[in-house]
Amino acid sequence: MKIDLHLHTTHSDGNWSPTELVAHAIKLKMDVIAITDHDTVSGIDEGVLAAGNKLEIIPAVEINTIWIDEDGSGQDIHILGYFIDKTNAKLSELLQRQRAARLQQVERLVAILNEDEIPISMDLVRSFAKGGPIGKVHVTNAIVAAGGAPDVSTAYARFYDRNSKYFVARQSVTPIEAIDAIRAAGGLTSIAHPGMSSAQDHSDLIKQLTLCGLNGIEAYHSAHSDESVSKLLALADRLNLLVTGGSDCHGPFEEYESLMGTVAVPSDVVARLKLAHADFAPAST
Repeated sequence: MKIDLHLHTTHSDGNWSPTELVAHAIKLKMDVIAITDHDTVSGIDEGVLAAGNKLEIIPAVEINTIWIDEDGSGQDIHILGYFIDKTNAKLSELLQRQRAARLQQVERLVAILNEDEIPISMDLVRSFAKGGPIGKVHVTNAIVAAGGAPDVSTAYARFYDRNSKYFVARQSVTPIEAIDAIRAAGGLTSIAHPGMSSAQDHSDLIKQLTLCGLNGIEAYHSAHSDESVSKLLALADRLNLLVTGGSDCHGPFEEYESLMGTVAVPSDVVARLKLAHADFAPAST
């Protein structure tokens, strides 16, 4: 069974529309995928329609959150939600708050760029979003179009680096709020790519979030080393957590090919998720 439970489309920061993403998944003979756009579920219906009976799509989302440490510093923590009811009121309200915060962040960045005589506008940014939620990919493309950077990679490094004079922090919900909203929508939660940075050990945080309803750990990820995978699998076992996995594919980019299907996710991952959801779902209604 070929599985990828972490995929992005143009509805957040991916380069493929849901239809294009699903077409590629079918071409690769994927069996089960999840569209996990950042802070939005707007691409799921299009993906499901494109898939027909050729592919199973788990309704999902990735929520960008901020965890404030005891010393007052914040760190980005992403929470994945699977088997969600995308029409749930509590989840919808939280995602709307997230999108509003993202819009405020982009508007502030555009104002700073204009002060630096980079002729970018919100209309230009929206033209790249094509009616969908605005994400970093749309902003960086607009910056390139406005002459503020030679390419998207340079734009991202220059304007989104935390040490950049252009960096604008985004207000965001906490991981606990994201977990609560996903659970209210009948979904299972998993912390995304906790082994992505070797400089951070999220073990203590994961233990705390487990007490708040976290269901799983994304152990399998394209940016995880074999050592990280082993450590995360062991942690999941100790804490009696589920395991999830995926490529975190954003589609092809410049000379880079799509990552879809490049992460070997064991077939029992989906089976265990379904069993857990079957037990959990009645409690959410």
